[in-house]
Amino acid sequence: MSRPKSYDETALLDRAMETFWSRGYDRTSIQDLVGQTGVNRASLYGAYSDKRTLFVAGIRRYLDLVVEDNVGRLLKIEPAGEAVRQFFLRLVEAPIDRMRRGCLLTNSAIELGAEDGEVAALIRGAFRRVEQVFCARLIEAQKAGQLAEGVQPKALAGLLITVLQGIRVMSRVGVDRDTIREAVMSALSGIKVTQSGQSARGVQSRLRTAAAATRVRSRRTG
Repeated sequence: MSRPKSYDETALLDRAMETFWSRGYDRTSIQDLVGQTGVNRASLYGAYSDKRTLFVAGIRRYLDLVVEDNVGRLLKIEPAGEAVRQFFLRLVEAPIDRMRRGCLLTNSAIELGAEDGEVAALIRGAFRRVEQVFCARLIEAQKAGQLAEGVQPKALAGLLITVLQGIRVMSRVGVDRDTIREAVMSALSGIKVTQSGQSARGVQSRLRTAAAATRVRSRRTG
């Protein structure tokens, strides 16, 4: 009869996921995982045969938590075109430390490429999932007259998933927010701004102005 686990499996996966997300696969050691999860080496190896197995489990956990949360937000906001616009605008205005951290999937794709077939397939599947949701929402937007003339939902969805990964890579290496914002606004130019979008844009503009004023005051008093 096997002994009951002395740790919470979900908490272990969450902490392992966070560790791989922060440090990357190669830079994360088993000792790092022991320290961050609070689960001893023997128990880790008892549950997962090696570091890679735990990494794959962490990727799957990220898909369930982060990717599906993004999908949920895309599906929840109305109108459809504004859902796509707000998805990107929220990303661009995220705190700088969150932007610099990037995305576990994008980070792993850059680090590992296609050398691990299972991981690469999981990442491609996640990108495809988000692209399909972009496309579905853009089709809704087109039917509601929210897309500019000549804009094709499938082509725009493909552009946006590419821009999304570009944002995450550029943020990791410190490209300034204004440059990223300009690229995003160009990619979103085929989506008409609705009344709710104009209100949201006004709030974001005021927040950016307030943040800039705070930075100026800090430099003057520093």
